[in-house]
Amino acid sequence: MTVQRASARLLAEISRSHEVYSYVDVISPTQERRRLPATGGEVGVDRTAAIRRTCKATCIDPLGVLVPSGTDSLLTPYGTELRPYRGVRYAPTPEHPEGETEVVPLGVFRLSKVTIQDTTGGSPDIQLEAYDLSRTVARDKFTSPYVIATGTNIIDAIKAILERTFPDLSYDSISTTRTTTAPRLYDVGDDPWEAVTVLAQTLGCDVYFDVEGWVVIAPPVDIDALPAPEFTYIEGERCTMLDLSRVFTDEPGHNGIVLTGESPGDELPAVRAVAWDEEPTSATYHLGPYGEVPQFITDQLIKTQEEAQATADQLLQNLLGFSSQLSISSIVNPAFEAGHVVEVVRARSHVSGLYAVDAFNVPLSAKGTQSLTLRQKRTVGGE
Repeated sequence: MTVQRASARLLAEISRSHEVYSYVDVISPTQERRRLPATGGEVGVDRTAAIRRTCKATCIDPLGVLVPSGTDSLLTPYGTELRPYRGVRYAPTPEHPEGETEVVPLGVFRLSKVTIQDTTGGSPDIQLEAYDLSRTVARDKFTSPYVIATGTNIIDAIKAILERTFPDLSYDSISTTRTTTAPRLYDVGDDPWEAVTVLAQTLGCDVYFDVEGWVVIAPPVDIDALPAPEFTYIEGERCTMLDLSRVFTDEPGHNGIVLTGESPGDELPAVRAVAWDEEPTSATYHLGPYGEVPQFITDQLIKTQEEAQATADQLLQNLLGFSSQLSISSIVNPAFEAGHVVEVVRARSHVSGLYAVDAFNVPLSAKGTQSLTLRQKRTVGGE
């Protein structure tokens, strides 16, 4: 068995009739590991949500060894982790008469709720609910005043807060020279995950736990900078798209950022930067009929005009495209990540463009379909 990001072979396999293979690994606080077949449930991912990944799974325990008998059992919400996987079982070959399998990870979750459904004549169903590790950070509220000292590197400050809860995290992070210009104080009861989210936003970055449980601190993908999409839904043979709906809305509809850097704690004057949708072909071009709809942001970590403008430009990229949203259902691709870029072409709905994946689900059963929420940034071949 191979556990990895999706191979070209897997992506080709899911575009035709295939056998779904999924399971959930259950890991205790002492690293005891058990595997449960998944018969239902799904992983949900939403880039715009405070907790990016959620998991609901229905599993069976034919031998009855994992049905909880008390609070010290493995399947109880007191530190147990879930790691769900989904993939395919390939057709049998002489080398692999039972069919080779390939799966991709769907996230690392802390178990939150367990429900046992025991009916006459069958094995008990175990229903699991779990959230990615950001919820654990958020629940680990500051119990005493927490201070980030003047001159602390922003990435180091984020890591220090996260390591209160998880001392041994791995990171996939940008680097920065930006530091705090004054002490930042968090009160008793403040939310540490909200604190790191705001710190990351100062750098124009998202912060989240990825499918392997690593902390990612990085700007969202810039569609305009990509040479090609990660996946395509182009009508015709082997298109896995089942249906679509298209929505045009002016909510939230921001097409500009007005950012003020106050930089308390030093003698530098406040700085101000403005970034607008400057693309004349864009529906939200600020000098076009749409007008100007700015979002105002104050950031106490920014102290130079250069930092202010770079942050405003990045935050604007995160906003653009929400006015043109597309929802599609399709055959399941388990390898998606929020922020991936897909190409969608459907002539009769006048859809042809590149879209960023903002939200999606991955069913754990073979019967489920995948729903994706997309936002458009530009048309194929656009500048």
